[in-house]
Amino acid sequence: VSVDLRRMNKVEWINEKDRRICVQAGITGSDLEAWLGERGYCVGHEPDSVELSTLGGWIATNASGMKKNRYGNIEDIVENVTMISPKGIIEQVEPFARASIGFKPQNILFGSEGNLGIITKAILKIHEKPKIKKYNSVMFKNWETGVEFLYNLSRTNFIPSSVRLVDNVQFRFGQALKPRTEGLMKIKANIQKFFVLNVKGFNADEMCATTFVMEGTSSEVRYQEKNILALAKKHGGLVGGSGNGKRGYLLTFAIAYVRDFLTDFHIIGETMETTVPWSKIDEVCKAATETLFELHAKHNIPGKPYISYRIPQIYHTGVCIYFMLGMSVKNIPHSEDLFGNIEHAIRKVIMEHGGSISHHHGVGKLRKDFMDATLSDSSMELIKDMKNAHDPGNVFGIGNGIFAK
Repeated sequence: VSVDLRRMNKVEWINEKDRRICVQAGITGSDLEAWLGERGYCVGHEPDSVELSTLGGWIATNASGMKKNRYGNIEDIVENVTMISPKGIIEQVEPFARASIGFKPQNILFGSEGNLGIITKAILKIHEKPKIKKYNSVMFKNWETGVEFLYNLSRTNFIPSSVRLVDNVQFRFGQALKPRTEGLMKIKANIQKFFVLNVKGFNADEMCATTFVMEGTSSEVRYQEKNILALAKKHGGLVGGSGNGKRGYLLTFAIAYVRDFLTDFHIIGETMETTVPWSKIDEVCKAATETLFELHAKHNIPGKPYISYRIPQIYHTGVCIYFMLGMSVKNIPHSEDLFGNIEHAIRKVIMEHGGSISHHHGVGKLRKDFMDATLSDSSMELIKDMKNAHDPGNVFGIGNGIFAK
């Protein structure tokens, strides 16, 4: 039995003074932001899947949005969760900005992945819509310089709502998807390309790009942009402009559709993400890339595999790295199983070199084998004991994470 919550998509109430909203769990991100936008507010949680993913799904997978620098991850946005379990309703009676009340049962609902009950609604923080939203972009000569820039940016007080660094492969992929230019625009593009490659000495096979989204008052945005570009200049960055910044940011919403389109041409692809300390970034990226190429050759898969990576989130102690994988599987028997085994091997290597099991996609069934390397035995026993005590009949037997068979 599966339960579809799409009809539970209503806003139950909004308190503009306290800046809170109570929303049913089946609402999609785009519908929630549209409803709030008409009233001058936003939640600010904007994952790649914002048009399809729901509030309940965000909580169940412990999701992250592209603008977490300003609005926080889902656990920072939600003040109260209501879950229906076999033994009753799990929730905090009254939400507070913060409260020291001992154990908070609702905290275990983040990342619960359907194992404990059905999330029906939540109370969220809301914000006034930013008066200004501005995009920009900067190109760096190579990935290492871009990472160094992000590291130094993470230590400042002018981190924008969103900042993302893409590697050279993903940068060229984005360039290939740009609309074709004609006439004067084509001449202008050729001049710009000549300037970047021949005057500034950038290598087309090494350069990478960073995109920014800056939000707030006009003075906030001016302050952010001025200091971000000054820092980028110290790292040899070349400003790419707002148009490229906006295209780069919005491209992420199209990736799933590009993947579906390529399926018709016997190309299978997937994304995977991980949290990595600053000191392990290059090690993890190199290990994942080498593993894919080695396994591609080992299994005699035709063509050349695709792997690219970006850093879409920065933290005080590390980053999220988001990988995109792809390969041609035409005339290969059991191609989905083969690709799944390759993906599993890459995940194993990522964790062996310092990465986490996931940053925001969750565990589900595909990553269950890595839980032993993530939680101690006693931690898993504690979770299982809670599950068995509250759901002895395993009514919610979806079997994700440590409960996967």
